[in-house]
Amino acid sequence: MESVRNAATPRGVHRARTETVALRRDTGLAGWAYTLGAPGPEAPRTRLLARIGGVVAIVAVTAYLAWRITATLPPDGWNRTAAWVLVGFEALPLIGLLVRLVTLWNLDSVAPRPVSASSTHLRVAVLIPTYNEPVEVIAPTIAAACRLEPAHETWVLDDGDRDWVADLCAAYGARYVRRPVHDHAKAGNMNHALDVMAREAAEGAPEVDVIAVLDCDHVPLPHFLTATLGWFDDPEIALVQGPQEFYNAGAFDDDGVTGEQGLFFHVLMASRNHDGAGPFWCGSTSLLRLRALRGVGGVATDTIVEDMHTTLRLIRDGWKTVYHHQTLAVGLAPATAEQYLLQRRRWGMGAMQVLAHERLWAAKRWLSWRNYYEYLSGTLWWLDGVGTIAVFVVPTAILLSGAQTSTASVGAFTAVFTAMFVLRVWGLRRLFRHHLQLAPAFALRVFRIPVGLSCTWWLLTRRTLSFEVTPKAGAEQRSRGRVPRALRVLSVLALAVLGYAAAGLAGLVPWRASSGATLASAAWLVMAAGALGLGMRRIVSPTYATSRRNAYRVGIRAAVELHGDRGELVDVSTGGAAVRFPASVPLAAGDEVRLALPQAPPVLMRVVRTVADGEIQNVSLRVPEGDWEGHRILSLWLFHTPADAVIGLPPGVPAAAATSHRGRRRTLAAIAAAGTDRS
Repeated sequence: MESVRNAATPRGVHRARTETVALRRDTGLAGWAYTLGAPGPEAPRTRLLARIGGVVAIVAVTAYLAWRITATLPPDGWNRTAAWVLVGFEALPLIGLLVRLVTLWNLDSVAPRPVSASSTHLRVAVLIPTYNEPVEVIAPTIAAACRLEPAHETWVLDDGDRDWVADLCAAYGARYVRRPVHDHAKAGNMNHALDVMAREAAEGAPEVDVIAVLDCDHVPLPHFLTATLGWFDDPEIALVQGPQEFYNAGAFDDDGVTGEQGLFFHVLMASRNHDGAGPFWCGSTSLLRLRALRGVGGVATDTIVEDMHTTLRLIRDGWKTVYHHQTLAVGLAPATAEQYLLQRRRWGMGAMQVLAHERLWAAKRWLSWRNYYEYLSGTLWWLDGVGTIAVFVVPTAILLSGAQTSTASVGAFTAVFTAMFVLRVWGLRRLFRHHLQLAPAFALRVFRIPVGLSCTWWLLTRRTLSFEVTPKAGAEQRSRGRVPRALRVLSVLALAVLGYAAAGLAGLVPWRASSGATLASAAWLVMAAGALGLGMRRIVSPTYATSRRNAYRVGIRAAVELHGDRGELVDVSTGGAAVRFPASVPLAAGDEVRLALPQAPPVLMRVVRTVADGEIQNVSLRVPEGDWEGHRILSLWLFHTPADAVIGLPPGVPAAAATSHRGRRRTLAAIAAAGTDRS
């Protein structure tokens, strides 16, 4: 595949026919478009800077701690004890930094041979579990899956028992499967499909070798199977996991590249491409050897994180797992704070179930040291919110006690602390290959508090958990997010304590410390309060309010036609479009028209409304209910975009990658700085 690194500027790109789409000047590519090429070795400069960054961060923290111990501790008594408590609290991140430097030493990736219909003997079934999602969400996934090469079967596993989904599958050529008993949520749904396969194989049907799994909102790109099936030439591999990318730019978890998911899939998972450090199954955008899955009893149903739990069983049984670091499919990230929190709570409490069920804290002969560390730390990470509370509790307790925890002057402490913090952040950003952005990271960190409290409560109560599906449909009305009570309480307490500290410096309260000692504790509390502020601001931001739309709209300008009249495309989704036409073109709500997109068959659409703007009218169009062909044409145009349909898009980049979201420049900078050699 031609490199897409030059896609940020369309200058010099061959201009196709005049009816093709032209990217707007303020439009660029989503970050995931820069990892469409086959994975390869990490860029040497990126690797070197990452190693330097990790060392700099460790040295900065170590030097700060050494200064605190040798130059700022009080001589004796309670003050010295309190000072040691604070220094111990400040030293906690050092162990994590050391481990991360080792595990992220390089992110080299490899790729198997590409396969074709003539070069593979594997029989493949693509499984798409679904429950209650609207047509705008599931239609593109099913349509794109049916179009994949090489030849395969597409199974839609409908736990919602919806007749219209059966009709859609029949129209697209997918197999529709429903089950009589809806137990164990997604895991039970998939196990039912495995039982159907086993029963049919016993009756003489060909055996399925590999199943590919896609969440119903994750649209596979054309190379999803051809790029990954080659891994199964190795008979010891049971699982191939790919990154989970998101096409709804501006989702709550940043842009899917520099947010939590971006850091996880592009750095932490990529670092596990080593023997004994294979990744765990993340549910979607994955392939599994059916024989291996049957050998461990199918998909695990003991917890609500069936993917991670199943992986442990595969490793215990001697199977290998691999990570394929290439964009293979794109889905929908949680768009609102409520969706994000619901999803993270489910993941967190499911991780607690795995921790308890598998007793991960105990040494296991079947786990390598790396996998033992990754699985144990990966589950305990969900308790990080409790540790975040310690960022409030420890400095608060010391401030309120009036303990003299530092003998340094205000100026000296400010200079040393600021230098340490700046160098640590500089180093971490490079160690994490620029997939860490400070403001979103601080804002999202506060959500670990309610998640961590929920996880702790489950460990204490061990109550039964049910699988809660993250909503994908539009809301009845647009509303902003609500700040969780735990965050509101912490923000009030933090401000009150900082106010008390200020009163102490003014001599207005009896329990007070010196200016330097107050700053030593207050610095951490100010940072925590700042993170709270960023998080709460993000929650209530109108950017992350609920939407009434079922489909995300991609903004692309294009010359389009309606029955011979020429107009301009404004944006398009899997279920509708917005267009502009001269006011002289007779259009009214309720009219049925045929919209011709570049290099695609005309789509039957219904006019929803028209709004006059001088000599121009803005027209909203929607695919009529039950018109599966219209959804299919729009979906494939967005995700399997015809060659040369969009001027400025490199070959193989879908139209869905076009974005004018304000975070685009940061995303591109991050990807450019951390990219591997992809050609």
